[in-house]
Amino acid sequence: MDTTSLRSWCEIDLSAFEHNLRTIREVIGNHPEIMAIVKADAYGHGLKKVVLKLKKADCQMIGVASLSEANEVRKYGCKLPILLLSAALRTEYAGAIRAGFLLTLSSIAEARELNREAVRIKRKAHIHLKVDTGMGRLGVSPADALPLKHFIETSPNLALEGIYSHFASADTDNDLTKKQWSLFQSFSESSLKKHFANSAALLNCSDSHLDLVRPGLAFYGISSIGNFQKKLIPALSWKSRITLVKNFAKGKTISYGATYKTPRQMKIAIISVGYGDGYLRYLSNRGQVLVNGTRCPILGRVTMDQIMVDVTKAPEVDNGTEVTLIGQDRQEKILASHMATWAKTIPYEIWTHITPRVPRIYRTRSIRFS
Repeated sequence: MDTTSLRSWCEIDLSAFEHNLRTIREVIGNHPEIMAIVKADAYGHGLKKVVLKLKKADCQMIGVASLSEANEVRKYGCKLPILLLSAALRTEYAGAIRAGFLLTLSSIAEARELNREAVRIKRKAHIHLKVDTGMGRLGVSPADALPLKHFIETSPNLALEGIYSHFASADTDNDLTKKQWSLFQSFSESSLKKHFANSAALLNCSDSHLDLVRPGLAFYGISSIGNFQKKLIPALSWKSRITLVKNFAKGKTISYGATYKTPRQMKIAIISVGYGDGYLRYLSNRGQVLVNGTRCPILGRVTMDQIMVDVTKAPEVDNGTEVTLIGQDRQEKILASHMATWAKTIPYEIWTHITPRVPRIYRTRSIRFS
């Protein structure tokens, strides 16, 4: 697709998903299955294209947040097992049971209601039991897990197929990670499909690979663990364009609130992206972009449709010049994790905040695998 008329757009490298799955497979070995997490429109990358790519990739399960997302995955012809990672609404029970989706259970109250609905529609509900080992979100307490497991296994219309937990900070807190892993040990001998490891735990807690791993961040090409980033390919790049270049004298204020005043004469570019596109306002006076391979800081507050950057040192800037918000330009690179650091958030929020106003352009390039 010709992007010359686009003000802001994302380029999604579909080849990166296959590469990242191969890299994950190298880490975990042959035994564990891989569940690709595609909730929130595949973290803003576009659910349809990602799911179609996964149909031919090294992926054995799909993870989503809701029944509507699971139905979308099925609509694209994916026949892999799908787990709803969030608690389901009671109004979603019948649809999920009929479709054969896997449901997450965290309490006996949920199990009773789900069994009642399954009896009513004369079907079996397929379940993964979640144990809260320290995340403090979904999951039954370890002390109550075995009674809940027994209740599910003795309920005629409930089919227990898996048991899992979720690390709270596998990339930052080794002590908590070890404690969580220890609490899950009593379930590790179960014949059920067991899973625990997210992207960070793939590297920091190899024992937790178990029967299945759930890479999210790494699947999309970002690592929170040191040198592992070099082995991944970020799937998403975000571009925009300069619409105007102005010369500002010393002492000129820029944008709402006049939070930036030019300390000297500067060349300023107005770029056609803002918080209406998902470019976080918290990047005001913090973020950077790449213009012709040069890092250029954001000046003043991010506005709904535009940002202003210092292009004094950037060569050949003019109306229509391409700007890289996330991605690589010559020898310089901005990752979603870099932008997240500037905005004091996480890459997931960067990706999922990019609005539908920003077109996604899909490309496939040849990647040589070692």
